[in-house]
Amino acid sequence: MSGPARSTASGGPHRRTGADLVIECLRQEGVDLVAGVPGTTVMDLIDSLARQDAIRFVVTRHEQVAGFLADGVSRSGGQLGVCLASRGPGAANLAIAVQNAYDESVPLLALIGQVPGSITERGAFEEMDVVATFRPMTKWAVEIHEVQRIPELLQRALRAAVTGRPGPVVVSLPLDVQQAPAPEQLRPAPRRRSHPPAPADGGVREATNLLAAAERPAIVLGGGAVGDPGSYLRLAERLAAPVVTTWMRQYTVPHDHPAYLGALGYGAHEVTEQVVRDADVLLALGCRFSEFTTKRWTLLSPTTRLVHVDIDASELGKVYVPDVGLVSDARLAAESLAAAAPAPSDGQAESRRARLRTLRCEFDRVSSLESEDLAADDPGIGVSSLTAVRVLQQLATRDGVLLLQDAPSFAPWTHRYLRLPRARSLYASAGGAMAWGLPAGMGIALARPGQRVVTVSGDGSFWMVAQDFETCVREKIGLVNIVMNNFSYGNTRDRQRSTHGGRYLGVFYGNPDFADFARSLGGFGVRVETDADLASAVDEALAQDRPAIIDVIQDQMYGLPPGLTPLDAR
Repeated sequence: MSGPARSTASGGPHRRTGADLVIECLRQEGVDLVAGVPGTTVMDLIDSLARQDAIRFVVTRHEQVAGFLADGVSRSGGQLGVCLASRGPGAANLAIAVQNAYDESVPLLALIGQVPGSITERGAFEEMDVVATFRPMTKWAVEIHEVQRIPELLQRALRAAVTGRPGPVVVSLPLDVQQAPAPEQLRPAPRRRSHPPAPADGGVREATNLLAAAERPAIVLGGGAVGDPGSYLRLAERLAAPVVTTWMRQYTVPHDHPAYLGALGYGAHEVTEQVVRDADVLLALGCRFSEFTTKRWTLLSPTTRLVHVDIDASELGKVYVPDVGLVSDARLAAESLAAAAPAPSDGQAESRRARLRTLRCEFDRVSSLESEDLAADDPGIGVSSLTAVRVLQQLATRDGVLLLQDAPSFAPWTHRYLRLPRARSLYASAGGAMAWGLPAGMGIALARPGQRVVTVSGDGSFWMVAQDFETCVREKIGLVNIVMNNFSYGNTRDRQRSTHGGRYLGVFYGNPDFADFARSLGGFGVRVETDADLASAVDEALAQDRPAIIDVIQDQMYGLPPGLTPLDAR
């Protein structure tokens, strides 16, 4: 039997329902923000959100944006990102954000409204098999059929998203379950989190023995290497070994540490790849050996001995069979290895340090913004990408500023030349999904209100989700969006130029004046057409108390750094 009726905002009675219980479970688990789009099968959830003030509801203009916004909340490190969509088309619109989160191991909870159980399998309006649709792109997808099981299954889903290798979970909520009375004695369970696994002592001994005998050890940090960057740097110092990161994960450690030698993947410097190619023992922490990181699985030498650490046992041996495999949290493994590793002998230590100094000197040379290689950069007309990186470099040194790199053709510039003095001062998408930048930046800005978030997007990515700049204005999200505007899908244009004989089709288009667009919605907008004006435009945007767009005009045929070939032309 349900509990006593309560008053609603309109003064009528309200009896506690399954939808109320869902919101109570979210509150119990520490969620304070939900993003979504209204729809018939989620209106009871939205009404429950309206009758409380612990969880903020942010309505977006598209479900994809809600999903990427939740992705940004999760990446901020403060809490789990939650998004909400209605059945059928709404759920389908959410799928790209869910798939990208799965590919990048980002925890996420997606709540999807469903048709009532009494009419399933009849082809009801917008009916979709939510579980079957999302199962291949989630850690877990489940449909709740009884109100009594909401706490059990929903809180289990929340735990699944953040436990082990993180990832998205989808919970389908039929309308009749949301509307069913929820007895007062039916309450969320206490919030519980399991401790991450530490490495087995025997495995640590095997790994340290292998590393101790190495002449050229090297460390690769992947997306799973989260937590205190000092843990990884102390291990590097103990081993006198260079550290590189996987593709788009260069934010893992500060770049001014002498052991840091860059990020692998598309746009990597030769010296960065040399670290892995020449290693006789490679220690990989939280790394999946993806296509780009390994140059399509050609970078590792067959003679390299491998110590592979991952929290997910299924990753060990999936691509390369390790000599030592440790199922462990990366940070805990780094701490255990640093504590157990014997100090190199004097001769061994000096040999390793001399090699590291030589490699770092070369890395400093080629990654410098004054590099001789950049003398060949010719922007044609408009703003040069070299100038843009110089401006971003100034931002990277400012406390309180977070940078976010979308997936445009500009990304190789930041990958090669942007140096981060602080760990976790940049977020980047490695999943390949265009249009991630603006909404993920919204999520990070909402989750970290004391920070100023600056996104860098291509015009193609930005215009896919530009309608939600209105959400930034309405919700007072002070996001600064730098749009590198070359009026083209730059990555595809470069491939057509290099491998298809310059036969351009489907890659050029027109754009509005993005600065005018920003102003039309109540934000700040400025258009930049020369190198000399970019730095002052960024400063002006940061001085605003409202969201901003900086429309950076570039030549339609301008793109990659000098000497870099398109991705599929390697």
